[in-house]
Amino acid sequence: MYIAISCGHLYSSDVLKEEIVTKMTSHQRDLFKVSGPTYLTSVNWSCPHDQRVVVASLVNASYIAAKDRVLAPAWWQHFHFDRIKVLSDDSDDSVIGCIYEFKPPFSRHPSAPRFIVALRGTILDVIHGIRDLELDLRVIFGGINKSTRCQTVLDAVEKLLLIYKPTDIWLAGHSLGASIATVIGKYYAMTKDINLKTFLFNPPFPSISLDWFPNVDDNLKKGLRISKAICKWGVSNFMQNQQKKSHEEFLKLATWTPYLFVNPQDPISTSYIRYFEGRKKAEGTIIECLEQVSTRTSFRGICGDVLGQGSEMPHLLPSARLAVNLKKCHIYNLKESHGIHQWWQQNVSLKFDDHHYQPKKC
Repeated sequence: MYIAISCGHLYSSDVLKEEIVTKMTSHQRDLFKVSGPTYLTSVNWSCPHDQRVVVASLVNASYIAAKDRVLAPAWWQHFHFDRIKVLSDDSDDSVIGCIYEFKPPFSRHPSAPRFIVALRGTILDVIHGIRDLELDLRVIFGGINKSTRCQTVLDAVEKLLLIYKPTDIWLAGHSLGASIATVIGKYYAMTKDINLKTFLFNPPFPSISLDWFPNVDDNLKKGLRISKAICKWGVSNFMQNQQKKSHEEFLKLATWTPYLFVNPQDPISTSYIRYFEGRKKAEGTIIECLEQVSTRTSFRGICGDVLGQGSEMPHLLPSARLAVNLKKCHIYNLKESHGIHQWWQQNVSLKFDDHHYQPKKC
């Protein structure tokens, strides 16, 4: 289903403003009044569009807080939030995210959160680059769940849950921050039966997508995907304990349905589209079992289990509400296709598709 969400707001398209924003200096991009969603003056908390805009803005505020704390407050104050805690990395004391408390001028809407835990992604500069890239490698090869950054966020969420209801707390992250948010969301869903409302913007999918190669024949791509699924199925069946573990984990996680925002031209996250749609297309066919096993299996995860490391692969998700940005981006412009800014644009068009894991005995 293709939709451009408005939720009753009267938005005017302003292409010229958008072109100006893309040419701004980094300082100007951090100014809320210049590049922020100033058009959203009244938030409808029942509207998915408005929820996404607010959450993406607070995630961006965490980016700005790590670089320029003077410009950051405008990004949360516009929506009547206060920053009550700064989350820092133990290794370099850099800002990795913030916890925001919603303090509306009137009574809180029942659909509104009380707190939003917003986590930034990778910052490629002298101060943050080395540590962030180290964690990016952990996302790719496994082990991000054992990082001190994950533990910091987990401790902060745990303290909130000791006092407040799970429905009061929203979790969000972009890129690397989305991977960490996934680990936290998975932990509570699996161990506490708590499904935190979670927004994942451009989370990394550590796999080479065949869709990156437009000149490769479609039938060859299909054959390679089936071959990969068969290989995973074979390895998984050979390692019965691993297969049982992955099946049980997916059953526990099935009811947790995070919002997953992906741009098809973003090479870092685009494979999520194939990940979920491939499973859906296989329903009722002879390869359904192969797809289901492939969905919950990772060669890197298997290697981690063999080595006794218990590596968490956050990209393996049983369920999600997938939102695909339909707006065409400039080819090879990673800042545009992977950037957080695209998710608060007023004229964004999204394709929503719900994916719920339905186990099949194979």
